[in-house]
Amino acid sequence: MKNHTKVWIIIFFSLLLGLFIYSGTRTDRLFLNQFMDRFGTTHSIKIFFGEFFDHSHIPQWIIYSLPGALWMLALMLCVMMIWDFKLDSRSLPWIIGAFCVGLLFEIGQGMHCIKGTFDVIDLLFILIGASIPVLFTVLKFRFGKSK
Repeated sequence: MKNHTKVWIIIFFSLLLGLFIYSGTRTDRLFLNQFMDRFGTTHSIKIFFGEFFDHSHIPQWIIYSLPGALWMLALMLCVMMIWDFKLDSRSLPWIIGAFCVGLLFEIGQGMHCIKGTFDVIDLLFILIGASIPVLFTVLKFRFGKSK
């Protein structure tokens, strides 16, 4: 198994940034914020990011769509790292499965099976977040193989 320290750092910061955006800009009634309140972290995040979020005009896509893309990016990186970034018959079902989970979560909101608000922009960002690791893997394989 290769050393994937850089990948772990990207995963960690993707999840952390998504958590901070989500927790710092959303209502206290959300499940995540209620869960984090048990540990006293939501209030700290809101205080830390309150000044930034209150005094600037952050685009809506950053507040509402970027966290989903960041979480999807982290999921895809985890799955692909497990399979050592190889796209083959053994890894593809897991990669496609992770991709589908992200899409179905948003689609489930649109069908009112999952709490939340369906948004096409969220769906687009989830697609982008899922596609980035696959695209980099394909490009690395294609251009790295000729060396």
